[in-house]
Amino acid sequence: MNFKYIITVFFFLCFSSFIYAQENTSFLSNLEHRIVAGFNVGATAPVPLPREIRSVESYWPQFTPQLGYNVVYRFPSNWGIGTGILLDYKGMGVKAKVKSLHTIVDVISGDKIEKIDGYFTGKNKTEIKSAYVTIPLFASYKINEKWDVKAGAYVSYKYSSEFTGNVTDGYIREGSPIGERADIDLAEFNFGEDMRSFDFGVHLGGEYSINRRFGAFVNLSWGFVPIFPSSFKGLGYDMYNIYGTFGINYRINK
Repeated sequence: MNFKYIITVFFFLCFSSFIYAQENTSFLSNLEHRIVAGFNVGATAPVPLPREIRSVESYWPQFTPQLGYNVVYRFPSNWGIGTGILLDYKGMGVKAKVKSLHTIVDVISGDKIEKIDGYFTGKNKTEIKSAYVTIPLFASYKINEKWDVKAGAYVSYKYSSEFTGNVTDGYIREGSPIGERADIDLAEFNFGEDMRSFDFGVHLGGEYSINRRFGAFVNLSWGFVPIFPSSFKGLGYDMYNIYGTFGINYRINK
């Protein structure tokens, strides 16, 4: 997917809309401009949970804000269409017990680092944090003066990412689940640079108008693209971004 092409098309559409607006005041008056600020809570996770993950011991969110701008065009009916641009952080931390989890870890022994590709059984800790530039496209429907609902799709470009963690209190079998066993007290991994550079998915949500300027919203986004490319061999399953966003928006124009 060529994200630069999508950005070019997005700004071309914005520019075309601006030119059209100068010649059509009714178009301009039907545009709603909003500044949005929220917080993403969710998980970058496999769906469904694979059998290698025997139990999740703990979970914690990262500091994952969402900031940006949305514009919605309102039709004479209750329908509208919208887009925007968002700075979108997504991430979380998790501790789990795993069995025969395929991974690649770095075992540190003195000044030496040995990379082992195998199947680990024991405890796993993972922390993920990614920053995206996201462009949503959605349809909205005004139920009444207070409530709007919306649904659509999004595309995101990743400009930074962290995927780090460790495995402890277990053992790894090299090469296969019945390969040679090596005990692991502590080994680390860092797959941040291996993550895919884009994400694509769907989102749906609702907004409550507090007054003419401020509103509160909730939104659920579900990524369709695994965060690692198919060539990545560091994990034995695909993972997807699944996050809920809670926040407020400020309407610039009345």
